[in-house]
Amino acid sequence: MRRFWVVFLFLFGVNLGWSELTDFMDQESGTTPVRSEPLEGSFTIAHPPEGAKIPAVKSSFVFGQADPAGTLFVNGQSVPIHPGGGWLTLVNYSSGPFTIQADWCVHQTTRTVVRHVTVAGPASPQPLGTLVVTRPKGDVVLPVGETVVIEAWGDAGQKAWFYDQGRGKKNPMVEPSPGLYRGFFVVPADGPLTNQSFSVTVKNPSHPKGLSALSPGRLTRWRRGAPCVLDVTSESAIVRAGPSRSPDQTAGYVLFPPQGTRFVATGRRDFEYRVKLSSTKDGWISVKDVREMPEGTLPPEAVVGTVRVSLSGRHTVVRAALSSPVPFEIRSSDSGRFMDVSFYGAYSDTDWMNYSPSSGTVVRRLEWFQDDTDTYRLRLHLVPSRWWGYDARYQNGTFVLELKSPPARLKGASPLSGLTVAVDPGHSATTGAVGPTGLMEKDANLWIALALEKKLIKEGARVVMLRLENEDVPLLERPKRAVLAGADVFISVHNNSLPEGGNPLETNGYGVYYFTPAGFDLAEKIHRAYGEMFGSEKKKNSTVLRDDGLHYGNLAVIRLTQMPAVLTESAYIILPREEALLKTEMFADGCAEAMTRGLIRFVEEQQVKD
Repeated sequence: MRRFWVVFLFLFGVNLGWSELTDFMDQESGTTPVRSEPLEGSFTIAHPPEGAKIPAVKSSFVFGQADPAGTLFVNGQSVPIHPGGGWLTLVNYSSGPFTIQADWCVHQTTRTVVRHVTVAGPASPQPLGTLVVTRPKGDVVLPVGETVVIEAWGDAGQKAWFYDQGRGKKNPMVEPSPGLYRGFFVVPADGPLTNQSFSVTVKNPSHPKGLSALSPGRLTRWRRGAPCVLDVTSESAIVRAGPSRSPDQTAGYVLFPPQGTRFVATGRRDFEYRVKLSSTKDGWISVKDVREMPEGTLPPEAVVGTVRVSLSGRHTVVRAALSSPVPFEIRSSDSGRFMDVSFYGAYSDTDWMNYSPSSGTVVRRLEWFQDDTDTYRLRLHLVPSRWWGYDARYQNGTFVLELKSPPARLKGASPLSGLTVAVDPGHSATTGAVGPTGLMEKDANLWIALALEKKLIKEGARVVMLRLENEDVPLLERPKRAVLAGADVFISVHNNSLPEGGNPLETNGYGVYYFTPAGFDLAEKIHRAYGEMFGSEKKKNSTVLRDDGLHYGNLAVIRLTQMPAVLTESAYIILPREEALLKTEMFADGCAEAMTRGLIRFVEEQQVKD
């Protein structure tokens, strides 16, 4: 019953005909407003909120709601009010306390709304006469021969040095830019080195003996009598390409190791271990995703034995016998004609490869390579048109790779017949962006998702809705639900906004995001379909949106490999013109049509190509 009311309100409460829609699209200053409720008397600044902390930007957007019957001024500048009631303008900021004043005038009446915010100042060297050591920022544990960077900010043009406290040695520092001093320390093999800080001194005219400060991070020599073996305990562990600068500035993704995978740690920087993948390749993993195994635990090393191929329903399963759950990395070609699985810390004893049955699977042939002394690579030669996702895991001591195949198309049936599509209306009750008139992204996402559900069902697909109303569905729970439901495709429906400093007058419109190769093919076709629906080549009196692009995006909900996954951003909700569109059934229907059209083309190509 609750879902009925959501659909009812969407279809009847904010519905406009195409003629009304194109009227306001072609005449931004016209008199045909698009609104979900009366605006008379409404006047707000929706963003930024009172007391907001604005980062160090020269200008940013301010938006809100006002009755189009009046005129609007923000900090003295005239601002147009969209017929739908929203308004947006760019405000030039100055650092420190800042006041935003909006005045709405009609006849002889003026109403005023004020926001007080604080704008951060630009990054700059330390004030004169001060010294701050910035690196190492966190505690570091490194083996002999590793280099530690020591950095500090102080008065420019001075001599600077740091002390090796274990030896009492004075080490010079250089000044690569004014006020920035940098030195290097190589971890020695001898002498005490446990929780050692670095003391930096900079000569200063007002301090004859120099000005000194200690580093916030400390150094310990990584010295163990046995290898430090780590066991992955998290379901969402990530191995990254390099160390993170902070919890908010992390390196790119390399591996997604399943629980039970083991690594050898070779160092630690604050909240991450450095782990060995091969003799030439390292990675970094969060301390919260692993546990240290007891001293004396053997380092992970695997012998890869027999590899077998079989069928499980319509999916192909590859099983490789491994003596230990070592880290693995999977890469597939863009064409889908082969897939490589690299096992780190492994060597071959693969004397047998078994294909049973000999036909019907997506694996044409298997072969193996010993790329170096501790990297075993299994190559799968595949039928590219018969798979579009995979699931990799360790199961009872065996590596299992399940290659997902789309359902076969029945003669005369729709391309989507028998397909299970997970539709994810992005965000929950307390998350997502908000438009100038208060439209919440979660609601706009749901309206588009409901329109998409309707079209997909009409085409014969089974639809799994990952959110129906205001349920609080955690981010990482959404792809899990899709996998458990046996979905073949994942589409996450969103609408966009910008961070402070962005310009929505220049950056707006529709965009589509992917992460995996299979996701790229689907995203490319949906993106093209959006262009057909809303692109600039459309005839006059049609809805035209800017093409915001096709993007690779490291987004949590589309990282799953079990199926093609994409995320759509149909419009920028913070822009009044696009927020007004999002309130209409016709726009939601157009977005759903673009997604459906793109999905049909993707499936048809997969079903036809050899």
